[in-house]
Amino acid sequence: MSALSVLREIPGEGFEDIICPVMANISDTLENRQRLETTLTKPNELLVMVPIAGKLSPVSRKLFNALLFNGGDVYRQRLQSGAPMLAEETFEARLSDLVAHLPGDASDWSSNASAHLLEMLRTEVVWQSIDRNSDTAEWGAMNLLSEASIIKKGRALHVSWAFPPRVLGALKDPAFFTRLDLEVLGALRSYAAIALYEICSRYKTNPTGLTCSQPPDWWVEALTARSVRSAPQKSRGKNSAIAEQEAKPKREWRKVKSESVIDAIEEINTKTDLEIELIEKRAGKAVAEVQFAVRRKRRALPPGEGVPPDILEKATGLGVSVSDIATIARAVRGGHDVLRAAITKLADRVAREDLTPLSNVTAYLKTILGELDEIVASDSQTSPASMPRETEQSSFPKLLHSMSETKIVDVVETLQSVARRQVEALPRDEQVALAKVAFERMKERGIATASVAQAFGKYLGGGPLAGVLLGEMTRRHLEASTPAQAIEP
Repeated sequence: MSALSVLREIPGEGFEDIICPVMANISDTLENRQRLETTLTKPNELLVMVPIAGKLSPVSRKLFNALLFNGGDVYRQRLQSGAPMLAEETFEARLSDLVAHLPGDASDWSSNASAHLLEMLRTEVVWQSIDRNSDTAEWGAMNLLSEASIIKKGRALHVSWAFPPRVLGALKDPAFFTRLDLEVLGALRSYAAIALYEICSRYKTNPTGLTCSQPPDWWVEALTARSVRSAPQKSRGKNSAIAEQEAKPKREWRKVKSESVIDAIEEINTKTDLEIELIEKRAGKAVAEVQFAVRRKRRALPPGEGVPPDILEKATGLGVSVSDIATIARAVRGGHDVLRAAITKLADRVAREDLTPLSNVTAYLKTILGELDEIVASDSQTSPASMPRETEQSSFPKLLHSMSETKIVDVVETLQSVARRQVEALPRDEQVALAKVAFERMKERGIATASVAQAFGKYLGGGPLAGVLLGEMTRRHLEASTPAQAIEP
């Protein structure tokens, strides 16, 4: 069955017949934008797709992610229920659910969905391995979808689709995956920004803060929406995959960088939870390797909504995670004083050597708070959001002293974010000395790229601190200020 016949017009239906039911479901779509879970667990094997025939628009790539999200959930649910999907079965979902996180009106999607599905049926891709844990060398070339159609059921339009076997196998039980927020991806406009954000998201929790380092041609293909290779071979399988990997893109990195990559970086830094920076490694004048520095944005909480530093220190010292104590602090009745009392009681319990050690300190803390909740009067004036920040005293050592001065508590990257602010506040002579130590350390590790050296030179000449150099200075400062066992990896 050809792609065109699969997406033929629905018999007996006029334009109004299709539009009206979709418009009637606009309210459903708006509700879905707010209530649907939008985190895609995307197998790392599927992060880097290289079109070798056809073109994939930004919207089509977003819709493909939506199909992966929906299909992956259904596939895993069927496996857990003991009724795995058969080879001839297809996935099916309401069109309004699939596009709930995507821009555009429902009326536009009713007429454009077929075109985007057709793109996925026609576009042929190969998958590049992003690391050694996502080997796709033997996958060969394939279309993104093996079949697709639009069906009208009642007043709603449904999409039916099937994935190629390799894609379906990756969705089954991904050993290595990257979490992607479909709402964030939906806000990105350019194909390069979407592709680059997916790759950088893979490394946002990496201790080095760096993506994979790849030749410029690799990035040209990974960030380009259309084929930049010669015409693909007709054959399939391993030999075809090898031929495709050996093919060289026809576009130069410097042109792709100036035309799309620079704008993609700005778009990601503006619209997403990441801040990224381009790093080019040169061999002479030529760019030999390209990678990106990746950092999650700090959350500067409004006054009164953060976790007081003394509570954070005591709770984490007892084994309560930063995210857990932040959640508890926002919900506890009676304010921070009640939470302090509960933590004190928890500390007393942990110190009891005559009792069995606690298996879950967080659960025990919640139990204590539940007991206190019965005797503490509910008073909005004592809630965490209404407590004056001036009454909160920090008992953290000097590493966290600046936190109490700025009244900003970062519940995501506590030690690192505070150390970064300390570095930025150091006297100029101390900053320069630390920068020199950090730069020498980066040279020893082989990551003092041309852009890092340029940033270092600009800083010594009076320029600002930024990027990878500042990150390395922060790590050196943190090592000097904090016991080794207290430093997060």
